[in-house]
Amino acid sequence: MDTEDLSVELGEKSNGESVTEKIDSDKVDETVPDDTGIKEISSNTEDSKKEENKADQDDSLSSENKETSEEKDKKMEIEDQPETIDLDKVKDGPQPRALHRTSSIFLRNLAPSITKAEIEALCQRFDGYLRVAIADPLVDRRWYRRGWVTFKRDVNIKEICWNLNNTRLRDCEMGAIVNRDLSRRVRPVNGMTAHKTIVRSDIKLCAKIAMNLDEKFKLWDKSLEDNGDQNMENRKGNDDAGASYGFKSNNPVLQNITDFLIEEASAEEDELLGISGENKESEGESIERDAQLISVLDSLILYLRIVHSVDFYNHCEYPYEDEMPNRCGIIHARGPPPAKVLQNDIQDYIKNFESKMQTFLAKTTPIDDEELKNLGSKDAEAEVEKFIQANTQELAKDKWLCPLSGKKFKGPEFIRKHIFNKHTEKVEEVRKEVEFFNNYLRDPKRPQLPEHASSTKRTTSESGGFGYRAPAYPPSFMPPYAAYAPPMMMPGRGGRGFGPGRR
Repeated sequence: MDTEDLSVELGEKSNGESVTEKIDSDKVDETVPDDTGIKEISSNTEDSKKEENKADQDDSLSSENKETSEEKDKKMEIEDQPETIDLDKVKDGPQPRALHRTSSIFLRNLAPSITKAEIEALCQRFDGYLRVAIADPLVDRRWYRRGWVTFKRDVNIKEICWNLNNTRLRDCEMGAIVNRDLSRRVRPVNGMTAHKTIVRSDIKLCAKIAMNLDEKFKLWDKSLEDNGDQNMENRKGNDDAGASYGFKSNNPVLQNITDFLIEEASAEEDELLGISGENKESEGESIERDAQLISVLDSLILYLRIVHSVDFYNHCEYPYEDEMPNRCGIIHARGPPPAKVLQNDIQDYIKNFESKMQTFLAKTTPIDDEELKNLGSKDAEAEVEKFIQANTQELAKDKWLCPLSGKKFKGPEFIRKHIFNKHTEKVEEVRKEVEFFNNYLRDPKRPQLPEHASSTKRTTSESGGFGYRAPAYPPSFMPPYAAYAPPMMMPGRGGRGFGPGRR
């Protein structure tokens, strides 16, 4: 190898090393800062951290200030609220929806052949339908009934009423009219009912009615053995006292009721002071109120009204109230008391009121089997046998037909087996019809014709002839004159009703 070539190579190497040294020095200058740069960077980071800390402190202070301001506003609102409630402002606000208020339609004429299911099917086509109530048949109106159809409050009740008036059910016009709301739900009675003597008598009467109705509908019909020994010991004295007065019931409303039935009077003091009963009767006495007795009576009255639908002070029962538009519509309460009342008036009121409530005190006695047979009761098995015989037809020898299915059998025993296996619903329907008919006979309030008095005599006219009598029609038919019958001929004035001067 020549020296020139070596010198050239060495020169190139030295140049390359110097170039690399320069490049490396440039990299070092770019990547490694000096001391002043490091100090500047560190000072900048510290300043940014201080600013962030100040911002966080400012945010926390502002949030605390907001919370304190909100608390102050709440305190100011509480202080600004008045102690009394302004009813005008309350009325202006949104009122809760009155769920007990409904709209209803009264049906004046419902034929005896119209069923409740048909009315329900007719009214369910309208929006907002709730329920239907049908009253008992009326004898004086040819067994026609009345009905009430209840809808929601927000429906167009007049449009529904118009549609019902344009609809005939079994060729009968129902006579639909809009039923008005109740004018007064709480109605007052005589204020003398708040007198202590009358209140004590009403408590005794209320308790008897409640026990009778509870026994009728099997309410609180639990033996005392079902209760615990502790309850037996606690109620032993009360039950003994209640049994002596005829009040023994598991009804909690009637517990300890006998404590309020014992009457007290200052007879000795009146005798020593010379106060006689005659002076009280002539002058009258002021109304004496006993808050404890009144509270006991009110609980009994509410129990009868809510549980048994009996309005005590109105001495009546509201039947089928659960199906009516107002499920607890009317209640009678004590009115303002008079200044004075006579003792005779008190006794007369108690006597008359007890006579009016005798219908609730009378216990219903079931009809015995002998009387039920005399009324024409039916036997379920006998009616099933009649049903089988009616559906067994002999076509020819050893050829029998079942009309229910149209199949033919070799003997009647096969038809009997076929009916019990394939037509059990028909057999059950026969049994239900028998049970329904027998229950109808047992019902003391069933629709029935009035009893015919054999001792009554026919009224004759002055001329010896009989007066005009309208023909009798069965309940399912209407008389030809409807409500407008011809006038009766005046007796004793000739054959055509003319006066004596025109004979």
